Amino acid sequence: MQRLKQLHPLTVGVLLGTFFARLGTFITMPFFAIYLSVVLKFSPVDVGWILSISAVASLVMSFVGGTLSDRYGRRMMMLTGTFGFVLVFIGLAQVETFWAFFILSALNGIFRSIFEPSARALISDTTDEENRLFVFNIRYTCINIAAAIGPGIALLLSAGNTAVTFYITATVYLGYGIAIFILFKRHPITESHGGKKVSFGATIRLLKTDVAFTFALAGIIFGVFGYSQFNSTLPQFLTTTTLLSGGTSLFALLITINAITVLVVQYPIMKFGVKTSPLVSITVGIATVAVGLFVMGTAGTVWLMIGAMFIFTCGEVMMFTMTDILTDSFAKPELRGSYFGAMGLTSIGQSVGPVVGGQLLLYFGAERPLPIFGVLALLTVLGIPLLLLSQRVHRQSKPEEEKEVVSL
Repeated sequence: MQRLKQLHPLTVGVLLGTFFARLGTFITMPFFAIYLSVVLKFSPVDVGWILSISAVASLVMSFVGGTLSDRYGRRMMMLTGTFGFVLVFIGLAQVETFWAFFILSALNGIFRSIFEPSARALISDTTDEENRLFVFNIRYTCINIAAAIGPGIALLLSAGNTAVTFYITATVYLGYGIAIFILFKRHPITESHGGKKVSFGATIRLLKTDVAFTFALAGIIFGVFGYSQFNSTLPQFLTTTTLLSGGTSLFALLITINAITVLVVQYPIMKFGVKTSPLVSITVGIATVAVGLFVMGTAGTVWLMIGAMFIFTCGEVMMFTMTDILTDSFAKPELRGSYFGAMGLTSIGQSVGPVVGGQLLLYFGAERPLPIFGVLALLTVLGIPLLLLSQRVHRQSKPEEEKEVVSL
């Protein structure tokens, strides 16, 4: 409790805003694929493209969003992102054509890459280094409390069957944007890097020289590829297969189990990550996500699917509780926003995942889950060698850094 009282008001605002914004998002977006496929009758491939373009747009904006945060400041980018989300979700509630959803989904990814690096960089800016792991895990906890509550509210509001929930999400982001504006007015901070010109080329060159971070980034892309199936291939499979009944309700149950599992295992897994390293935790996490995907392919009963979700979620926690800490540990202070923006390159996995999953679902059909989820699991584990290589390069770089310090 004492540590919470020591947090900067802007940090507290971001944490509370994260909870309410994600609550609004979890009422809508996990059921987005169901809404597109069941209500609007889009094909699995069309749904995959709509979901993927958001990640593609986020990928394209990943360097730009973080660099803009360093150049123009956290306040400007966070306000742009939140009010952009308002327009996107209002639009999603009104359109019905493939191309309209395609464009709005792309805008959603753009605003995410504008907002997220700035929000996470602001936490780093306003939090002592010794408390950052604590605060980033509070943020992750807020997200998963929202994920535990959101699906129940979504079912009451018939999410996946109506566009009304999009308006609710838009209203939440409007409130978040207003709160950010007020907090920055009441608690102004000096954004020491906001006015500096940060070269895109310099950021790219930095990442070329930071080989360990680059390999880690590449490995995490495969982990995100596996995780992306949770909101794309899995809900479409559950709502079309005859092997399991009550697809929409079952998916809502799995989302809730996912969130509750995160809350239960997050602290011990965080301790594991601290005792080993973020790279080790993420590596084990990717392997565990792959196992969870494989078990989904063999799950012929609700209980087996619940077990698969538990395994999958443990892997998710191992990956994502340490991603922000890993990025922060690599980042130079003057390029912190750029590094968090560069982590947006993991959207490659998010963009490719739904399309590959949709193609597999279309090819094998919803009655043959094992080849679908088996192939997805196999592709996910390809990230492990890259992370092992990152660990090796990182260990080799430490003696060189120590020599530089001694020479100084």
